Amino acid sequence: MSIGISLDIGTSGTRGHAVDLSSGKILSTSVTECHPLPGANIMDHLTFCINAGTETAHKILIDTVNKLIATLGVDLNKVERVSICGNPIQLSLFQGIPIDDLAFAGKNAHKARGIVEQKRDAGVFSAVDVGLNVKDGCELCVPPAIRHEIGADALAMMYKSGFLEQKENCLVTDYGTNAEMALKIGDDIYTGSAAAGPAMEGQSIKCGMLAGPGAISDLEYDFQYICKVLDENIMPQNGSRVDFALETVKDEGPMSGKAIGITGTGVVAAVAAVMDAHLWRKGKLTTSDGLLHLQDGIYIDS
Repeated sequence: MSIGISLDIGTSGTRGHAVDLSSGKILSTSVTECHPLPGANIMDHLTFCINAGTETAHKILIDTVNKLIATLGVDLNKVERVSICGNPIQLSLFQGIPIDDLAFAGKNAHKARGIVEQKRDAGVFSAVDVGLNVKDGCELCVPPAIRHEIGADALAMMYKSGFLEQKENCLVTDYGTNAEMALKIGDDIYTGSAAAGPAMEGQSIKCGMLAGPGAISDLEYDFQYICKVLDENIMPQNGSRVDFALETVKDEGPMSGKAIGITGTGVVAAVAAVMDAHLWRKGKLTTSDGLLHLQDGIYIDS
């Protein structure tokens, strides 16, 4: 049996699938809990790479990917092909390509610093040469990165979703730690990307945190709102029941008393609840204290 490995290197972690190349069946999946480089966003990773060097960042990332591949539980001597996807920065770190041209935007900035723009074309390379612990001859398939804002992940999103075949105006987005968006109007496609998760989780939102045990990740409507809190297995479980109109919190779910923060998805759900409950007027929450109280002291302000 010929085996392929697909890798998605994200800003917050890496996911890997082992695939039976003859049938397309996914044999196993492994996911890391975080990115191996310090920081929770692209700018942190760029800063680390500039200060520590491309070779160091590349070695750390490759070491992580090799450990991930080892957990897939397949015979690595049968791996014929590895395919990889990610934004331009993550793929550059993976391939060991300098990222100075990505860290500094604009031709004037490049000229002033003597930065040479790197080629990030699609290609088939040797997986062994990049540093992966697979057999000689194993192919590494790398999709292209067209610009800063249009990486392999954005291209995969547009291709796999059927976005390119749409006749009507269409919008598609990959809402991750770094969010890619594409808007198709006729034959024109407009793309862009922006920080998403870190912009809300733990940095710009009071009580914000990354997804982990004790995080409120959603609100479920059942006449009142039930806080969905992540358990030790990062699975959402029922927490407290909140009545925004009466401003009461009733502890009744298994995760009551266990919330320590709220994720970006929880913030989005809370905003939707505020709009449904008509608690937003003239740019402010209309609760008695101007706060939206959830459970265990977790709250959102205007």
